[in-house]
Amino acid sequence: MPYYAPLKRIEITTRNRIIDGLQRLRTQFRNLNFPNKKASESLILGTWNIRNFDDDRFNYGPRLDESYYYIAEIISKFDVIAIQEVCTDLWPLKKLMRILGGSYDYILTDTTHSSLGGNQERLGFIYDKSKVRFTGVAGEIVLPERLLISEVTNKKRQFSRTPFGVEFQSGWFKFTFSTVHIYFGSNGVTTTKYKRRVQEINAVANYLSKEAKNSDSNHILVGDFNIKEPRSEGYNALEKNGFSVVKNIKGSNRDQTKFYDQISFRSRKNELQFLEPERDDRVIQFFDSIFREEDFETYKPIMKKRIEDKLVKAENDLAEATSQRKKKKAEGQIKSLTKAKSTNESLKEYYDEWKTFQASDHLPLWVEIKIDFSNNYLEYLKTH
Repeated sequence: MPYYAPLKRIEITTRNRIIDGLQRLRTQFRNLNFPNKKASESLILGTWNIRNFDDDRFNYGPRLDESYYYIAEIISKFDVIAIQEVCTDLWPLKKLMRILGGSYDYILTDTTHSSLGGNQERLGFIYDKSKVRFTGVAGEIVLPERLLISEVTNKKRQFSRTPFGVEFQSGWFKFTFSTVHIYFGSNGVTTTKYKRRVQEINAVANYLSKEAKNSDSNHILVGDFNIKEPRSEGYNALEKNGFSVVKNIKGSNRDQTKFYDQISFRSRKNELQFLEPERDDRVIQFFDSIFREEDFETYKPIMKKRIEDKLVKAENDLAEATSQRKKKKAEGQIKSLTKAKSTNESLKEYYDEWKTFQASDHLPLWVEIKIDFSNNYLEYLKTH
């Protein structure tokens, strides 16, 4: 359960706004019939791309203190969750972990090199140590020569963001949990950038599928695959390599029109049982509870103050710029920030983007898995 004692030190108006948001989130989870965490019967597992967590490279941040409480509240509903887009500076993550409390821990990759298209991001997992045990095995996935990604050119490359796999155990259920943030590139299905996206999905699924055949662990592959719709090439690449994709009728982007995020499995025989297997809505639309449209007036003075502060900084940067690149960057920031504050309508447009840098532009995706196979094992022992 998140640690809320520090809320006492927050000014009363802001504190009450945070509490109201947290209470709406809790009500939303109840109304969704989201499963309660259980000691030994099941595992609640998920994936969430937490947008640009947390630096200000896109000029919409940094996150408000209250945003960390909302993110912690959501993550606390999971036993283990894969996260993407963790940035270089780990202080924001450590701030989040303090709110989550001492029973939670994390394991992350190093940052990916920006020249590969990885934006210096990390991949990783947050898990409840009282429920999930890290077995000591973790590693980034490096492709062998035969699986290197070549698009339609002769240039061969690794992933733009190296996938990350960790072995966990919860109850009787042993699993290798791998997460990805696949290269996006382009929407044009005939472009080399789109083909690179599909080849990345195919490469990681192919690699893990072969690993699964020689493993005593169940393999779970999740993350931001940048798949726009079911039955697209990327989606098919997962199934082609033997992964079963969890059904979800609604998208995982902010307006739920794209199916970027996926949970897929390659499991050992009779070792993977879903609770609520027919459930087909597995995303959490948190904007129903926080940073809602009706909250715009509440956050308007906060955004205006931040825009003014950023304008002062951008104007100083422009005055001190010694290269055309820096001048162009500062001029672009001044132009966009000036436009954002110019009218109430433009500030509303800014709010629609700003709030995704407070929470995310992706929604969490989840499943619940049975982890107690003791009865099955006892029956097995009767005949062996």
